[in-house]
Amino acid sequence: MTALLTLFWRLAIFRARPEDTPYSPALFALVLLVWAALQLTVGLLQTRLPASLLLGSQLLAVSILLGGTFVLLAFKRLTHRWLQTALSLVGIDVVLSLVNLPLLIFSLWLGPAAEGLQVLYLLLVSWQLAAQSFVFHRALNVGPFLGLGIALMLLIVSYAAVATLLPGVIGAG
Repeated sequence: MTALLTLFWRLAIFRARPEDTPYSPALFALVLLVWAALQLTVGLLQTRLPASLLLGSQLLAVSILLGGTFVLLAFKRLTHRWLQTALSLVGIDVVLSLVNLPLLIFSLWLGPAAEGLQVLYLLLVSWQLAAQSFVFHRALNVGPFLGLGIALMLLIVSYAAVATLLPGVIGAG
């Protein structure tokens, strides 16, 4: 597991490429389970929403990310790259969620005095977008700025879908 986390960390810091990830459906399923547990933990620490609503919103968002990735890869006739690309995207989210967890616990401990940590959360979101951009750049054979545009577009579509289909999630905290 350490080797896998190291690979995802290297992806997140642009030292590995999505094509370096193993082509393994079983590994992808395992990483998705770890991702779901982490997302649920982070969500429960941040809000008082029911676990089912939190998990539903995260599953909707990741479905849009991974489904959109499949559509884009299909458009470029590169669907054989989907599993490694999807594993890279979810793996990056896992390691960045692990980075976020201590920040979140620290902010809960500080209470209202933790307002300054919002900048760190913004940096983590920006970092995630940059890492996703790199994955799209490599997987789709597009320029880095188009990769960023794709990552931003999928983020906006995910947010809009969650806001539309699960409005109770947005603004809760």
